[in-house]
Amino acid sequence: MTIPGILSAAAPLRWHRPAVILLPLIAAAALAVTGAFGTYVSMTLPLRLLHFVGVAIAICAIVFALCEVVQRFWFGGALPFWAMLAIGAITAPVGGWIVLGALGLSAPRALAHVTYSELTTQVLLSNLAIASLGWILLRQSRPQSTACDAQQLDPTADQALRAKLPVGIRSAVILALSAEDHYVRVRTDRGEALILMNLAAAIGAMGEDAGVRVHRSHWVSRELAEETAARGGRHGVRLNDDTVLPVSRSGRKLLSEALAG
Repeated sequence: MTIPGILSAAAPLRWHRPAVILLPLIAAAALAVTGAFGTYVSMTLPLRLLHFVGVAIAICAIVFALCEVVQRFWFGGALPFWAMLAIGAITAPVGGWIVLGALGLSAPRALAHVTYSELTTQVLLSNLAIASLGWILLRQSRPQSTACDAQQLDPTADQALRAKLPVGIRSAVILALSAEDHYVRVRTDRGEALILMNLAAAIGAMGEDAGVRVHRSHWVSRELAEETAARGGRHGVRLNDDTVLPVSRSGRKLLSEALAG
């Protein structure tokens, strides 16, 4: 009797994406209004809203924390679809206890008509449904072009760099490289990671025609370079997660050349 959400992002978990953040809360409100799972019998509308939204927030907090840990230490980037479904299944038993406790507070009479296994099943189905929809929304926010696909099909050019990436994003499209002290932040269409490598070596691993060094500390893929050049490139290179990389004077010239080429 809940509607927890499972969120993901094009980069490491970014919960600021409005459509995905609001998804579980909107679904919870919808369940409350319709009196789902028989709650229209035991609860008034205000109580149903409090119950569903409160339970959704509680379970989402657990889901977010687990997603963050798994993403940071295992995948190093956005969670794949199967991992999101797995987290939904793993958190269902805990969600069942949360719903059971919430019912004890808001509608204790309903406890005589439900069991823990039934509540856990409802949580599981809700998790899987919202995980799927959230993944689709985030996937659609990461458009990929033929240029990106071509980069994915050529694993040998950047093999030395990809070998240093977390397993979950080794086959992802590399969008940008940024120098951070002795490390390079590799930004892909499925997440990002810091690797121990200098920027010059990372750019060399990508290959001469793969992108453009728009700043002494930043390199972007040719596709991003062409898109930025077409927009003028004066305000920097904007990535899918709204990060803006600065462009130097010489970088603007290289962007123009990339567009012309």
